[in-house]
Amino acid sequence: MAWVVAAVVTAGLVTGGVLVARGGGDPSPAVLPALDLGAAGQAAADASSAAGATEPAPLPGGTEPAKRSGDRADRPRLWPPVTYKLAGPLPSLPDRARAWKVGDSVDTARVAALATALGLDGQPTREPSGWTVRDGRRALVAHRLAGVPWSYGSGIFGACVTRTGGGPYRPGAGIQCLDPDAPVSSQPGAGATGRPAAPARPLPPPALPTRAEAERVARDLATRAGLDLTGASVRVSNGFATRTVTIAPAVGGAPTSGFSWTVSVGAKGVVQSASGYLATPEPADTYPLIGVAEGFERLKKSSPLGGILRPGVAPAVELDPCPAAGKVPCTDRLKPRVATVTGVRLGLQLAPAVAQGGSKPDVAYLLPAYLFDLEGGWSDVRAVVAVPDRYLTRP
Repeated sequence: MAWVVAAVVTAGLVTGGVLVARGGGDPSPAVLPALDLGAAGQAAADASSAAGATEPAPLPGGTEPAKRSGDRADRPRLWPPVTYKLAGPLPSLPDRARAWKVGDSVDTARVAALATALGLDGQPTREPSGWTVRDGRRALVAHRLAGVPWSYGSGIFGACVTRTGGGPYRPGAGIQCLDPDAPVSSQPGAGATGRPAAPARPLPPPALPTRAEAERVARDLATRAGLDLTGASVRVSNGFATRTVTIAPAVGGAPTSGFSWTVSVGAKGVVQSASGYLATPEPADTYPLIGVAEGFERLKKSSPLGGILRPGVAPAVELDPCPAAGKVPCTDRLKPRVATVTGVRLGLQLAPAVAQGGSKPDVAYLLPAYLFDLEGGWSDVRAVVAVPDRYLTRP
């Protein structure tokens, strides 16, 4: 009789195909759509581990199957392996966390506010592919893609105007095309006399703002554009012509990876270029997590190079001499590395949905992830998705 009661209780827990968790009223979280975790630049749910992928079965007679061109064994090793070790015991982190969903639409007023913060004179032009604000050679473009990624710069937009009849450059309307047959020199008469062009002198480095001033400019831009900086992580890196400020906003109080704003600040505090995301994250389901220890195991099985390199910081590369008759490119010169995990935080990793049928991804998820802080690796942070495999759909 006991088994009959158990069966009735179990049947009562299932309503409309949704299993209700024991001891609570929350429904089981939904299985996520196929996500491009490789494009997210993080280490978990790799094609060989996240969905239980196996090696191809042998052909009849014991013959090994032919390797596909995309198999890992056939790919050139551009980066050496990394061995991960722990500096201390792994911390105790929550066993459940919420995911967030970001779409491909945004209020036009949000784009206009960003354009105003960038000093652009004009209103957004709405097109099927997104929104555009142009002001002379400067332009802001927000794409109708997952997360609504945007970019700003002062590049040349549009085709150049061909000079009629050739000859030297003359001021006129439009951007004039370069003459491929003209001498590369700024000295008058160099082309006519045949004198060799004088070597170009390197430009002196511009007078960059201080790191504190660059951060202030970037924070002011983000605030006026409507980005909530509560709990945001801000980093400043040095470059030749700019200081690059990376702002990783917090979502639901959790730090994010892959969802940052980047602002390049040049001389006199002028914003030379910038990029980020405009979509507002919406709460999704709450998922159980795999645990920090399992996350570390996923990290050890991941590819050497992650997608969270600090802007403007290149890893120190130790090279061995190439063999005289070696293969090209000589990728074996890169020495393996040992990366030490100095800390782990629970955060969120951006992962776009896989586009179907040649369409563009219109939705992305911020998935619960373990953010491993590293010393000695190719990057200083690696993100590992913490959602169990049973909730991830293989593309």
